[in-house]
Amino acid sequence: MLKQVYIDKDVLTAAKERISMVFDDYENIIVSISGGKDSTVLAHLALLEANKRGRRIGMFFLDEEVVYESTIDQIRYLYNLFPENTIKLWFQIPFHLTNATSLTKTQFIPWEPGKHKIWMRSKEPDSIQHIPWDKKTITIRDKNKGFGFYDVIENFQNHRENTCFLVGLRATESPNRWRAVSKNPGHKDWYWTTILPKNNITAYPLYDWNFHDIWRYIYDNKLKYSKIYDYMHKRGLGLREIRVSSLIHEHSFKALVELPEFEPKTYNKLLKRAKGIQVGHIYGKEKLLNARKLPKNFKTWIEYRDFLLDTYPDPDKKQIFVKRFSRHLNNNYVARQQCRQLILNDYENNLPIDNKPDPREEKLKKWKELLG
Repeated sequence: MLKQVYIDKDVLTAAKERISMVFDDYENIIVSISGGKDSTVLAHLALLEANKRGRRIGMFFLDEEVVYESTIDQIRYLYNLFPENTIKLWFQIPFHLTNATSLTKTQFIPWEPGKHKIWMRSKEPDSIQHIPWDKKTITIRDKNKGFGFYDVIENFQNHRENTCFLVGLRATESPNRWRAVSKNPGHKDWYWTTILPKNNITAYPLYDWNFHDIWRYIYDNKLKYSKIYDYMHKRGLGLREIRVSSLIHEHSFKALVELPEFEPKTYNKLLKRAKGIQVGHIYGKEKLLNARKLPKNFKTWIEYRDFLLDTYPDPDKKQIFVKRFSRHLNNNYVARQQCRQLILNDYENNLPIDNKPDPREEKLKKWKELLG
């Protein structure tokens, strides 16, 4: 069982030491950036070390197109922090992205050829605009879904050798992220790394940082950050609800509610670019969309789930849900989560289901036993 072990060292000192160790062992270093707070801190720390050693490191950004303009402003800021130490790896290539805002148009292709007139913005003049690998060597996880986000990442990594990929993942964000850090044996005795093919590794120097550590570093070093955070915080969104990812992601519905006020130009472009945006904007805060409140027409979550399955418009995606749900317990606790996946079109299972007996039923059973 994993456990936390506290040492007599602050997280900033530990992160700097980890990054220094990476520079000692690897000539090729690439930082993944997203425009979010964590990758901003990681990029700055790595660039400081690169500048001290007179070296250049890659800065990898996979542009999903349907993102905040504030995110793009932040990416440009990061690329210009230490230009003499930066290798710009801004990818603006077509790939498949899940569109959780639409049940009929579930796949979105950023930078889709032939649709340049309705792209959210023009491509950067010095970005990577075509797949830079031999197409015969490209691997795809699921050919039914096409060349997806994680396929781009894997192929990018697989076409490199002796490289360390720095990622701003923090274990405190979720148990899943904690497992991602510790699931594989690391390089040497570096428990904050995972081993990849071709003598590559992924390293997570900030894995033990918390939310406050990140913001303290940004404040102390006077770093710029995406204004999304300020705006969303003022609007009362919880820490886990503030994201800088794709605006059509299953976690982005609440962001769509605020988007017309925060970035009206972005919202207007998004309406023309992707299906389902207006629905996401209108119903983003509704309890119904999050499967928190059972519709009046149904007596149980199981009944509601069966209705959603029966009326699901895409036969192929429907079979994915049917097959997945067949492995789950059939109770209202699980069915409510299944409803959420169906409503948010989460056929990729990005919102994992807690498959266990219904806590309410278990509690009721115990009370009945106690009362005889």
